[in-house]
Amino acid sequence: MQTTLLQKTLTFFTGLALAMLALTPLAAPAKDSPQNKKLLAALEPFEVLTETALAGDAAKSHAALKTVQDGRADTRALLSGANATRFDELFAQLEAANTKHDNIEESLQAAELYKLMVLALDAWTLTVPKEVNLLDYIGFRISALLQARAPDWAAIAATTKEANGYWAAIRDQVGDTKLQGKMDTAQAGLATASEKQDAALMKTNVKKDLDLVDALEGYFSKK
Repeated sequence: MQTTLLQKTLTFFTGLALAMLALTPLAAPAKDSPQNKKLLAALEPFEVLTETALAGDAAKSHAALKTVQDGRADTRALLSGANATRFDELFAQLEAANTKHDNIEESLQAAELYKLMVLALDAWTLTVPKEVNLLDYIGFRISALLQARAPDWAAIAATTKEANGYWAAIRDQVGDTKLQGKMDTAQAGLATASEKQDAALMKTNVKKDLDLVDALEGYFSKK
């Protein structure tokens, strides 16, 4: 009888402990870790460079390049292993493009450096998913590719497909149906423009993509 009572008591308290454990919320992951904050801050000069290189303003482009050169060592220190090696390769290509006054290539290499650092972000400690920044990268890359006298439509098509993948990865996290619908439309527009090889239509949809990236950043920052 005593054994049975003891067993019932143990069973009761075990069940109670499990129930309390189930009701205890798991600790939320830290948002924007110090490492992520440094990487996010390091993105901006490359974003500026990829835009100014295409603008045709030599003074602004030179100033933007000097900014990333001055911060090169500190930025590289945020990366490790293969990412650091790739950073060196891309930076050398960036400087070579600048030496040749190849504005399109300079913009493309700045965009690739931007992408490299975005991919190095720790997704678990981010407020805004890295795919949002990668959609920014898509806009930078396509804008540069469209500057060529004869745009590389195969590269543009591949970049458009890449964009669709980034959006698909975060689409269900966007509870704002209007924003979700606008982004769906923009992604469809990129695909249509790519299929038609219509530069004017592509520029229009790239602008929509970049504008919506800002909206997505605002949405996730407030979640």
